[in-house]
Order: sequence, then C-alpha cells, then structure tokens
Amino acid sequence: MVNLKSQEYSNMCKEMTFDDLTLSFIIVEKGIGRNPNFFEVYSVNISNKPKFKEKLIKNVINYINRFKDKECLSYDPLKHKNNTFEYLEGKFISEFFKLKGSFGSNPITNYKDKITDFNFYVLSIKDNSGNDIRIIRKMNGYKKVNKAGGFARIQGNELTQIEDTVIGIDDSVDLIIYNDLIFILNYNSIKSLFNLKGSFQQQVVNILRPVKKSSVIDDYDKFERNIRSNERLMNRLISMKRKGVSFSNPLDNPKEIRKTIKDFNLNINYKNGKIIFDESPDKESILNLISDYYYRTTQHKTKGIIDE
Repeated sequence: MVNLKSQEYSNMCKEMTFDDLTLSFIIVEKGIGRNPNFFEVYSVNISNKPKFKEKLIKNVINYINRFKDKECLSYDPLKHKNNTFEYLEGKFISEFFKLKGSFGSNPITNYKDKITDFNFYVLSIKDNSGNDIRIIRKMNGYKKVNKAGGFARIQGNELTQIEDTVIGIDDSVDLIIYNDLIFILNYNSIKSLFNLKGSFQQQVVNILRPVKKSSVIDDYDKFERNIRSNERLMNRLISMKRKGVSFSNPLDNPKEIRKTIKDFNLNINYKNGKIIFDESPDKESILNLISDYYYRTTQHKTKGIIDE
C-alpha cells in the first residue's frame, strides 16, 4: 500500500528541477514569552549571480531528495521513528496561515541591527506551474559570533576581519511547507518554529468533545483542564488521535471497564457507569481507559498497554 503523504513528497521532488524556478528569500523573527504566535517576516532580494542561485537550489534539491523514498508518518509528539520523516497539516497550527500569508510582505532595512533576533530563514521556490515550495531552516550558531565576536578570513598569511554581518546557509533543511502540509525533516524544529502547545491545547477540546457529551466522567471540566495543563498527557492524547484512535463511544462496556480496572490494578474510582475524577489519582490511566489502550492477548492472556 502506497503511503499518500510519501507519494506527495515524492511528487514535490519531481517538480523541483534546476530549470524555470523563481527564488525568494525570507527571514523570520519569532515571538517569545507572551507572544509565541507572533512572527515578524522580512523579505530579502537574492543576488542575480547565476552560480550563487544554482548552488542554493542544488543544495536544497539534493538534500530533500534523500527523503523521497522514506516512509512519511503522521506527526507524533511523543516519539520519532528512525529512518522516517513526518508531516503535520497546517490547519492544526493556529498561526500557520498567518505566517504563510506574510511571506515577502516586509522588505528588510536594518539587517545589521537585527541579525541576532532572527530565528529562521525561508527559501521560497516557485515554478512556472504556480507550485510554491517553502524550505525552512533554523538560523545557526553564527548569531552568537555576530553579537559577541567577529568573522575573519586569511589573505596570504594575514588574518583579516570581515566587516559585514553574515548568516550561514548550509545544505540542510528542517521543514518544508507544500500544499498546506508541513514536512518535518528535523523533528525538533517544528516545536521551535510553531507554538504547538497552544495549538494542541485547542485540539484537546475538539478530541475530547465526544467524551464530554457522553457524561462518563464526573467533573469532566476538571478532567479536561488537567489534560490541557499537563504537556505529557496532552501529547499522549494528540498522539493517540493522530494514530486513528476513536473517542466516539468511550466506556460503553461497563462490565469490561470494571474487569480492566481490576486486572490492571488501576487507581480509578468507577461507579454507576462513571469515572469519579476527583477520587481517581492515576490521571494517565483514565486517558488510557477512555481510549481503550489496555489489552489482553487471546492465547496467553498477556496484559499490556498499547505503545509501551
């Protein structure tokens, strides 16, 4: 069976050739602290020197082609599998379309003063068919040198300072935006660029809506707040949902629920078809229970938890 996202990535790679491409360069300053969804985006003109442009695009194409035959998996906030890469739909990130729409709208005028504020650069690649592929790379350690040190080169046998501030552009890629998908080639960069915590907190509300409607948890609002405020439990819930776990009919088999609580020695108070949240110390077990993550094997009756 063909992985559809892997196929889409492969199609993108086929579209990227050295011919008939328009390049633009954007630098991103990301908000921090109280403004994690804020972006300041600056556009920069690229030199018309053919060799420079050719080097930029060849480096990018060669790098992303390394991934075209690898399996592309749905983003899992808990763990990353070796020899794969991942995707996340832009619609799951609250600031995604604002960032995407702001590219190229603000020409930079004070580059030297702001060099240490920049977080990412983006190489935007467009072909004659209107395809827009955005290559995102985290700014490297040159920021520190620009702020507190200096760059130099050796001319003959003499060390000479380079007066201009510089940025480093290598042949690696962290993220790719294509057709409102984010392909994640560097697992940690998605968390650095986007405010996943804020976006996922809203997802918790959407995912657990069937649980709220079913009234199977006493003091449901407190339960939901507990998940939203605990990043580990929130990521576990997001991971479950992205793997296809359904929450449509939670705890709909009371007999098996009581048996599971007993067999796994869960510290959960279950009465009259409801989990009593305040009297159930093990919050993670509640999440596992409503998602049907406990199992027993058919032959040897071995007990376990999915993904452990």
